[in-house]
Amino acid sequence: MFDFLFKKAPKVDKLEVLKKQYSIVKNFYSKETISFERKQELSSLIEKYGYLPYSQTKAIEQLTPTEVIFCLEKKLELNNTFKENNLNFDENEISAVKRAGYQNAEWIKKEQHDIKYINLAALGDGTIDSSPAKFLDWLRQIVILPSGNDKKNILSTTVYLVPFHPRDFGNAYLTASSEEVSENITDNKLKELGICAKEQIKLFISLAQLAGHPVIYDVFPQTGRFSKTILAHPELVRWIDVKFLTEEISKSLNYVAIKLSTEYDEDDVTIVRNIYKTTLKSGSVDLAPEFKPIYNRFRDELEEKKKELSNYMTKKDEQKKLVKRVKNIIETVEGVKFNKIKNDSDIKKRGEIIGKLMDEGLWTLPDGAWCSSGIPVFEKMSECGSYPVFRHYNAKGLDVSKFADSDCQAPFYFVYLENGEYNLPVINFYVDYLQKLQEEYNFDGYRMTHSDFVVDEMSEANLRPISYRAPRFLLKKANEILKSRVPHFASMAEYRLWSGYYKEYHQDMNFDVLWGNDTKTDCEKTPAEVINNNRELQDYNSSSNKNSCISVLKTYNNQDGEFRTVNRYLGLMDRDEALFKWFKFKFLPGGKLAQRPTMYVDGDESFSKDGIEATIQDEVSLIRNDDEDFFNRFDAIRRFALNNELTIDGEAQIINEQKNGFISWMISKETVKECLIIVANYLPSNEKVLKQKSDGTMEYTIKTNNAIKGKKIEIPGDFTLACEYVWEEDKKDFVEHYSEPNIKTIEAFELEPSTFRIFKIKR
Repeated sequence: MFDFLFKKAPKVDKLEVLKKQYSIVKNFYSKETISFERKQELSSLIEKYGYLPYSQTKAIEQLTPTEVIFCLEKKLELNNTFKENNLNFDENEISAVKRAGYQNAEWIKKEQHDIKYINLAALGDGTIDSSPAKFLDWLRQIVILPSGNDKKNILSTTVYLVPFHPRDFGNAYLTASSEEVSENITDNKLKELGICAKEQIKLFISLAQLAGHPVIYDVFPQTGRFSKTILAHPELVRWIDVKFLTEEISKSLNYVAIKLSTEYDEDDVTIVRNIYKTTLKSGSVDLAPEFKPIYNRFRDELEEKKKELSNYMTKKDEQKKLVKRVKNIIETVEGVKFNKIKNDSDIKKRGEIIGKLMDEGLWTLPDGAWCSSGIPVFEKMSECGSYPVFRHYNAKGLDVSKFADSDCQAPFYFVYLENGEYNLPVINFYVDYLQKLQEEYNFDGYRMTHSDFVVDEMSEANLRPISYRAPRFLLKKANEILKSRVPHFASMAEYRLWSGYYKEYHQDMNFDVLWGNDTKTDCEKTPAEVINNNRELQDYNSSSNKNSCISVLKTYNNQDGEFRTVNRYLGLMDRDEALFKWFKFKFLPGGKLAQRPTMYVDGDESFSKDGIEATIQDEVSLIRNDDEDFFNRFDAIRRFALNNELTIDGEAQIINEQKNGFISWMISKETVKECLIIVANYLPSNEKVLKQKSDGTMEYTIKTNNAIKGKKIEIPGDFTLACEYVWEEDKKDFVEHYSEPNIKTIEAFELEPSTFRIFKIKR
């Protein structure tokens, strides 16, 4: 079904295709020689670490194209996928996950497994050139991506790709096509050599997998409001006719005017009625003060009528009529019968089609606010008359329009909201699309974006769907089918743990990993709170009747993010605070029933404090911070935790916590006679805190925290101090400094804000 989504090609030998494409890339980039000394230097680093421990900035500055290819081949050799000067692998085992022998999604859940959020367009250095990164920069990223721990079967860092489709309004999550690849990130020189845009993406993914890295992708149940996908398949979304709606609302204005004339001056009511009628199509509502109350009454009196009209227009029978009109317009503009249009590439005149649809008043219906339910209600056209404006309501009928920020997205028409029935043709289309996308790019998993609020009162009433969101029925079906086709396939839900719906996402919808709430509660994530999160996950998994556990992502980000309004100090973090945040996630394991991977964002590893949002809103290279010392410490923390049995399989427990920021915790494992003790000052140097003013109102103020001095730690039980792991700059690592025997006390020391010390104790 829906085979037209992706053009079917005759069966090809993947190994031979990749060999040929790689040969083209190698010959194009490898044009100079590398000295023997430089080869030795690069080889020794890759053999020691499993990757080249460079930041992306350093890789851009120091690695020549030939050296990139050399390092890539060394990394491929370590993964047994490059032999005798060429790629060598079983064509059915390109995936690193499959080669590792996984038959389920346990690989993505493991403690100390890392997931890196990567935007291919952003992999250049925006401080030098803002233009989108190209293929060579992508290869640099593969070379420097950290490896895993083979002995513990922890796979190398997962590549989590931002959507690479053509964008509307520059936004990665407003796709102009769900099938095509953005030409803006295409290396035109490789294209001239026979590797097209889509093949470049596929080659990058294959090389990343052959170098040991799983690859997952962001998918979402909506598209750009006039994307090619919609124009090729208009039945996928809901449509409205704004001309009809404005005419019907205008008719009701006269009845409202008669009613209001009994309360206000009749001439004033007439003036406001005419203004209101005009602003339905365009224009400002900047009114004289005496007219504003009358205008607001018009709006309130018309509210129910607008709801009635929008609900009527989005019923199944009316949608069929609108879709027929849309198809007729597309036929006329394209000059072909609509049944000849099978996929996105058949839409040749997108701009002209969009213009004709707008002329006819035909627009797709948007999604809404994070807390809205039901159908978005048409309010009026924008001031310039160029797009429709909607109001959004929650399940209790309250206006939540102020929370809506995505009216240019069109959610797929999964449910007939008038009766709660599933729109199975659209559901089947979407599930089939997910399968085809996975097959074409060989993804190891998806993050299901916009899967938050699926099962709460905003989206369901007695299990009946009541919102634009993807219903649990669809998500369950998609996960079951994807996992039946690819047993190791991992599914992550963008669910931020509201109301604790673990069972619904795990057992009902078959997700493996939940997004978690770190991004929205960053300022509250003290070490104790991370441990509380671990225990909550333990409690659920211990009571679950499912064989496998669910995991919750630990989301690290030292850049300004989408939750600025609820984040008290994210944008203020200094280097120590950013490193301590990373350290917390790496050194607070939750034990067997609370295994949690860590996700970080490209640029975090070198303390790039802002810029990631700009790369989501436009195809530009990230403005990178050049801080090699930060990178070395960040990387060393990761390596330590990745290769220590206690941080992999152990569990952290608080020993002592004080309000001044002092905290100590122990990481232990039943079968191990050694433990780690961490002591830290968990408070940031500066933080935003709410303070009550003299008039009783609250305001944010900056609080400065101080160093902690004179603390001693009594080592518990029959343990004694073995050593301290001390950062040594010349070694770029934490090095054991051994203790004298039989020491039972860790002596007084000073801890600046957001600093830590690592000790090992033994029996």
